[in-house]
Amino acid sequence: MSKFILDTRLSEAHYIVCTEAIRRGIIEPEDLNEGRRTMAEQWAFWRNQPPLAAFPSPFAPHIKKGFPNHAIDANSINGASQRLEKFYQSLGIPVAHNVPGEAWHMDCLSSDKLRAAAKKIRAERDRAVLKPGESEKSVKFLKFQLHYIRDPQTHKSYYKPGEKRPKDGWGIQYGDDAVKAVKSFQKDHSLKPDGIVGEKTNRVIDHVFATQKRKRKSARERARARKKAGGE
Repeated sequence: MSKFILDTRLSEAHYIVCTEAIRRGIIEPEDLNEGRRTMAEQWAFWRNQPPLAAFPSPFAPHIKKGFPNHAIDANSINGASQRLEKFYQSLGIPVAHNVPGEAWHMDCLSSDKLRAAAKKIRAERDRAVLKPGESEKSVKFLKFQLHYIRDPQTHKSYYKPGEKRPKDGWGIQYGDDAVKAVKSFQKDHSLKPDGIVGEKTNRVIDHVFATQKRKRKSARERARARKKAGGE
């Protein structure tokens, strides 16, 4: 089965809602696949990642450059797609799994309600403060982000979980190793290096993570790498 990955080419509104679902432990980063795609990427995706891709069409709901309410693919095998649907609906965002045979495919039916919900979540996140020693579900995603963000000088991950599989080290405890990673990030990005994750630190981490995750190989190159690795 092909792997899922949080793709920050999601529109900003979808990204905010989806990352909040991850922070709350409703889904995992690996449960999300791509949001908006170009036709070329859709062709490569369709050729190399069946059965999780629709036949390429310029009218496909994923091919919505600039649209905040493009469709989303989420893992339906472990129920993440259904849990994400319920989360969206709990926020007042109407969604539907309305493509026959594609349980992973979720359409958003209102861009206005999606943007309104994202704005509310962003405001709530800005008020949230995480301090050393606390335990929160959101810490797992913070560690995930800092694992994929690279130090601009050393080009190494800020956070290393110390486990064979990174996700094994993404616990909910905001302990010394994670605090050290946050302080290093803060220092490198002109923030007060106090290890406290408040509005400014949260926003900068989100921005840098989204930017760095966009700097990735093409769909065709990723498909070739998957095939080389044994079709994971």
